[in-house]
Amino acid sequence: MENRISSILKQHSDVESFKTALYGKGSEFEFDTDSMVEFGETYCSLYPESLTHSDSAGVVAGYRLVRVCIIERMLSIVPEDLREIYREMFSDVTIINSSIDNVKALIGADEALKIHDSLDSLVKKIKTHIDCMPHGVPKERFVGGISVFFNIFYLMKKRLES
Repeated sequence: MENRISSILKQHSDVESFKTALYGKGSEFEFDTDSMVEFGETYCSLYPESLTHSDSAGVVAGYRLVRVCIIERMLSIVPEDLREIYREMFSDVTIINSSIDNVKALIGADEALKIHDSLDSLVKKIKTHIDCMPHGVPKERFVGGISVFFNIFYLMKKRLES
Protein backbone atom coordinates (compact mmCIF):
# COMPACT_ATOMS: atom_id res chain seq x y z
CA MET A 1 0.00 0.00 0.00
CA GLU A 2 1.57 3.26 -1.15
CA ASN A 3 1.35 5.89 1.56
CA ARG A 4 3.49 8.69 0.12
CA ILE A 5 1.28 11.67 -0.64
CA SER A 6 3.46 12.53 -3.64
CA SER A 7 2.84 9.08 -5.16
CA ILE A 8 -0.88 9.42 -4.58
CA LEU A 9 -0.80 12.85 -6.27
CA LYS A 10 1.12 11.43 -9.27
CA GLN A 11 -1.64 8.86 -9.75
CA HIS A 12 -4.51 11.28 -9.03
CA SER A 13 -3.48 14.74 -10.19
CA ASP A 14 -6.82 16.56 -10.10
CA VAL A 15 -8.14 17.70 -6.72
CA GLU A 16 -11.31 15.58 -6.59
CA SER A 17 -9.53 12.41 -7.66
CA PHE A 18 -6.75 13.07 -5.15
CA LYS A 19 -9.30 13.72 -2.41
CA THR A 20 -11.08 10.44 -3.10
CA ALA A 21 -7.81 8.51 -3.16
CA LEU A 22 -6.59 10.09 0.06
CA TYR A 23 -9.93 9.47 1.82
CA GLY A 24 -9.44 5.81 1.00
CA LYS A 25 -6.18 5.78 2.97
CA GLY A 26 -7.99 6.36 6.26
CA SER A 27 -5.45 8.98 7.36
CA GLU A 28 -2.65 6.45 6.88
CA PHE A 29 -0.10 8.38 4.85
CA GLU A 30 3.25 9.99 5.48
CA PHE A 31 3.04 13.67 6.34
CA ASP A 32 6.34 14.93 7.67
CA THR A 33 8.54 17.72 6.32
CA ASP A 34 10.26 15.47 3.76
CA SER A 35 6.99 14.11 2.41
CA MET A 36 5.58 17.65 2.21
CA VAL A 37 8.60 18.81 0.20
CA GLU A 38 8.28 15.81 -2.10
CA PHE A 39 4.55 16.48 -2.49
CA GLY A 40 5.28 20.12 -3.33
CA GLU A 41 7.79 19.09 -5.98
CA THR A 42 5.24 16.73 -7.50
CA TYR A 43 2.61 19.47 -7.45
CA CYS A 44 5.03 21.84 -9.24
CA SER A 45 5.73 19.25 -11.94
CA LEU A 46 2.01 18.62 -12.47
CA TYR A 47 1.02 22.31 -12.37
CA PRO A 48 4.09 24.06 -13.86
CA GLU A 49 2.16 27.18 -14.88
CA SER A 50 1.39 27.81 -11.20
CA LEU A 51 5.09 28.43 -10.56
CA THR A 52 4.80 31.84 -12.19
CA HIS A 53 1.32 32.40 -10.74
CA SER A 54 0.10 32.81 -14.35
CA ASP A 55 -2.56 30.17 -13.79
CA SER A 56 -4.72 31.04 -10.81
CA ALA A 57 -6.58 27.72 -11.13
CA GLY A 58 -3.30 25.87 -10.56
CA VAL A 59 -2.53 28.02 -7.53
CA VAL A 60 -5.99 27.40 -6.06
CA ALA A 61 -5.62 23.68 -6.79
CA GLY A 62 -2.38 23.70 -4.80
CA TYR A 63 -4.09 25.21 -1.76
CA ARG A 64 -6.97 22.76 -2.06
CA LEU A 65 -4.62 19.77 -2.36
CA VAL A 66 -2.77 20.87 0.78
CA ARG A 67 -6.03 21.35 2.68
CA VAL A 68 -7.15 17.84 1.72
CA CYS A 69 -3.91 16.45 3.17
CA ILE A 70 -4.24 18.45 6.37
CA ILE A 71 -7.89 17.52 6.85
CA GLU A 72 -7.20 13.84 6.40
CA ARG A 73 -4.21 13.97 8.75
CA MET A 74 -6.30 15.74 11.40
CA LEU A 75 -9.08 13.17 11.08
CA SER A 76 -6.64 10.51 12.26
CA ILE A 77 -7.27 11.70 15.83
CA VAL A 78 -11.04 12.13 15.51
CA PRO A 79 -13.26 9.19 16.53
CA GLU A 80 -14.29 7.34 13.42
CA ASP A 81 -18.01 7.96 13.91
CA LEU A 82 -17.39 11.73 13.94
CA ARG A 83 -14.96 11.98 11.03
CA GLU A 84 -17.49 12.89 8.37
CA ILE A 85 -18.91 15.68 10.54
CA TYR A 86 -15.43 17.13 10.99
CA ARG A 87 -14.50 16.62 7.33
CA GLU A 88 -17.56 18.61 6.27
CA MET A 89 -16.96 21.27 8.90
CA PHE A 90 -13.34 21.75 7.78
CA SER A 91 -14.58 22.16 4.21
CA ASP A 92 -17.51 24.49 4.86
CA VAL A 93 -17.23 27.13 7.58
CA THR A 94 -20.92 27.97 7.27
CA ILE A 95 -21.86 24.74 9.06
CA ILE A 96 -19.46 25.06 12.01
CA ASN A 97 -22.11 26.19 14.52
CA SER A 98 -24.59 23.45 13.71
CA SER A 99 -21.83 20.82 13.42
CA ILE A 100 -20.31 21.74 16.78
CA ASP A 101 -23.78 21.63 18.33
CA ASN A 102 -24.24 18.18 16.80
CA VAL A 103 -20.87 16.96 18.14
CA LYS A 104 -21.66 18.32 21.61
CA ALA A 105 -25.02 16.53 21.56
CA LEU A 106 -23.36 13.27 20.54
CA ILE A 107 -20.37 13.19 22.91
CA GLY A 108 -20.77 16.08 25.32
CA ALA A 109 -19.09 19.46 25.52
CA ASP A 110 -16.06 18.25 27.48
CA GLU A 111 -15.18 15.54 24.96
CA ALA A 112 -15.80 17.92 22.06
CA LEU A 113 -13.41 20.40 23.65
CA LYS A 114 -10.78 17.66 24.08
CA ILE A 115 -11.03 16.80 20.39
CA HIS A 116 -10.77 20.48 19.49
CA ASP A 117 -7.67 20.96 21.63
CA SER A 118 -6.03 17.84 20.14
CA LEU A 119 -6.80 19.03 16.61
CA ASP A 120 -5.48 22.50 17.40
CA SER A 121 -2.24 20.99 18.72
CA LEU A 122 -1.90 18.77 15.66
CA VAL A 123 -2.37 21.62 13.19
CA LYS A 124 0.29 23.59 15.06
CA LYS A 125 2.62 20.58 14.77
CA ILE A 126 1.91 20.40 11.04
CA LYS A 127 2.67 24.12 10.80
CA THR A 128 6.07 23.43 12.42
CA HIS A 129 6.82 20.94 9.63
CA ILE A 130 5.79 23.53 7.05
CA ASP A 131 8.05 26.12 8.67
CA CYS A 132 10.97 23.71 8.14
CA MET A 133 10.35 23.48 4.39
CA PRO A 134 12.73 25.37 2.12
CA HIS A 135 11.40 28.64 0.72
CA GLY A 136 9.64 28.36 -2.62
CA VAL A 137 6.33 27.61 -4.27
CA PRO A 138 5.68 24.34 -2.40
CA LYS A 139 6.08 26.07 0.96
CA GLU A 140 3.85 28.92 -0.24
CA ARG A 141 1.09 26.44 -1.09
CA PHE A 142 1.38 24.77 2.31
CA VAL A 143 1.36 28.09 4.17
CA GLY A 144 -1.69 29.21 2.20
CA GLY A 145 -3.39 25.85 2.61
CA ILE A 146 -2.98 25.64 6.37
CA SER A 147 -3.90 29.25 7.15
CA VAL A 148 -7.64 28.65 6.89
CA PHE A 149 -7.54 26.14 9.75
CA PHE A 150 -6.52 28.75 12.29
CA ASN A 151 -9.72 30.65 11.45
CA ILE A 152 -11.76 27.46 11.58
CA PHE A 153 -10.39 26.54 15.00
CA TYR A 154 -11.19 30.02 16.27
CA LEU A 155 -14.80 29.67 15.11
CA MET A 156 -15.06 26.17 16.53
CA LYS A 157 -13.71 27.29 19.91
CA LYS A 158 -16.14 30.20 20.08
CA ARG A 159 -19.04 27.81 19.49
CA LEU A 160 -17.72 25.26 21.96
CA GLU A 161 -17.55 27.96 24.61
CA SER A 162 -21.10 29.19 23.98
